[in-house]
Amino acid sequence: MSRWAVFFDVENTSRAQHVDEVMRELGIADGNRPTEFVALGNWRVIGDDTARLLARHGARLVHSAPVPGVKDWSDLRIAAAAGLWLGHARPGDRLDLVSDDRAFDAVGDVAASLGVSFRRLSYRLRSTAR
Repeated sequence: MSRWAVFFDVENTSRAQHVDEVMRELGIADGNRPTEFVALGNWRVIGDDTARLLARHGARLVHSAPVPGVKDWSDLRIAAAAGLWLGHARPGDRLDLVSDDRAFDAVGDVAASLGVSFRRLSYRLRSTAR
């Protein structure tokens, strides 16, 4: 069975309503397929409603400001986590990354070279598929 992972940069889309819309577009909200779902952000500034919504749908909430004085490392954490996931990926697996940051298109290039389906989504931009 193919694997599916979603990495969600909550710093870009942190309003609960927007997060819910993106999860519906991804198909996470229906819960029909096992998913490795990771939501990264600075949870000190992201609302409790958003955190509860993500957790209710099985997201692992990762705090991206690891030390006092560091505002946010979410992009680096997402890139590293996606890279690790791709290291175990097989053709036919699927990786979705929710972020406005186009730098993650490089993750899509690696995914494509491995035969992994990749989409970068954004609440503002919607889907960019590879």
